[in-house]
Amino acid sequence: MEFKPIADFHIGDEITGFYVLRRADLKSRRDNKGHYLAVDISDATGHISGNVWEQADRIANTVQAGDVVKIRAQVQSYQGNKQLSIQRLRKADERDDIDMKYLVPTVKEDIQTLWKEYTSLAGSLVNPFLRSLLRKFIDDPEFEADFCETPGGKMWHHGYRGGLLEHTVGVTKICKALAPLYPEVDRDLLIAAALLHDIGKIRSYSHGPTFDYTDEGRLLGHIVIGNQMVLERIADISAFPEELSTSLQHLILSHQGKLEQASPVVPMTAEGFILYYADEIDSKLNAYYRIKYREHKDDVRWSSYVRLLNQFFYFGPRKKPG
Repeated sequence: MEFKPIADFHIGDEITGFYVLRRADLKSRRDNKGHYLAVDISDATGHISGNVWEQADRIANTVQAGDVVKIRAQVQSYQGNKQLSIQRLRKADERDDIDMKYLVPTVKEDIQTLWKEYTSLAGSLVNPFLRSLLRKFIDDPEFEADFCETPGGKMWHHGYRGGLLEHTVGVTKICKALAPLYPEVDRDLLIAAALLHDIGKIRSYSHGPTFDYTDEGRLLGHIVIGNQMVLERIADISAFPEELSTSLQHLILSHQGKLEQASPVVPMTAEGFILYYADEIDSKLNAYYRIKYREHKDDVRWSSYVRLLNQFFYFGPRKKPG
């Protein structure tokens, strides 16, 4: 398989290799003499935009977003950014030697190690009803497979294979650390909610090679889907307390904190506040370090403008090796 990581592209490079097609839009040329194909491609290290100028109409009919494609292109500069001028583009087929580990970003930590940590946290629950509920998920091999493959987000945080598992373990560990500081907090309720708060993402995101919303995810959202999944399992547990069910649902439904952030309700309990802020800490720090890893080079002390938060990130001076 021919491959050069997108992170290693430099102006003037001639590129031939396989990448994931994230976007392919047929557009009219400025002179109105035909069309060009505007594309985005990605691999495990990043993404880049580009244009196909020749035979754009024919190529547009043979590919779609989500395909693995082979390209031949030159890396050029456009408005201060790298961009590809693509001479050839075709969809990969079964004869091509494709190794998806180079094309789909994956969590750095071993996925099975993270899964063991997830099951260990679930096993620490003392409440028999919550413990039984978590076993309903953990003992389901289909849930395990989906949960370990799903990203934690589409672009903003944990946007890679295994990201949902990593994010969930991170949030749960924060909750576990905070719970003893507030003796009146229901520790088991908080831990169970942390372990389950984002499970709806396994049905709201596709699992690769591109991470996009499913129809169900776009129409309902991962919070509503996750709450439904929990209620389905609760229905199979005899005499599950109604108040416990309501409290757990409240944490799942309120974990994004604000109505404008797609939470159906806002946190109204101590456990709800802890879960919301734990989720915020883990997601924002993942985004911060991802941006820092990409941009903190040479004498760069500040990030580029982060539109989602309407702010910059400060990195400070780079630490010298040794």
